[in-house]
Amino acid sequence: MTLKQYNVFRIVIVIVLALSISVSITLENYCLPIILMVIAMAIMYYLRQQLKAGEVMADERDYKLAGNAARYTITAYGLVGVMGMFVLMALAENKESLIYALSQYLAFSICFLFLLNAFIFKFLSRKK
Repeated sequence: MTLKQYNVFRIVIVIVLALSISVSITLENYCLPIILMVIAMAIMYYLRQQLKAGEVMADERDYKLAGNAARYTITAYGLVGVMGMFVLMALAENKESLIYALSQYLAFSICFLFLLNAFIFKFLSRKK
């Protein structure tokens, strides 16, 4: 399989997956999208294995750009999220309000993202 064929299959899989998930959610079936995503990931993995030897999907520059993009994305999400968290806390009338609960959710999601990033970084640095 060539890289061009792989990219066509990938786009078709994304379109079919998006259509299937939207129909499943419309029908209030929330388990089927998880199953469909796992199947799509397995198909994508299989197709990637079928690429001809020598087909270059990405090079070192792509990985460096992806690393920089991830770092800037995490930083931006953290800054905007913390500002939003404090604004929501200031707008909350009491600690039982929905706005305060949303601010707590935002705070925990930021903490989770930062911790996950740190753990993955440690794992990958020890792996090499």
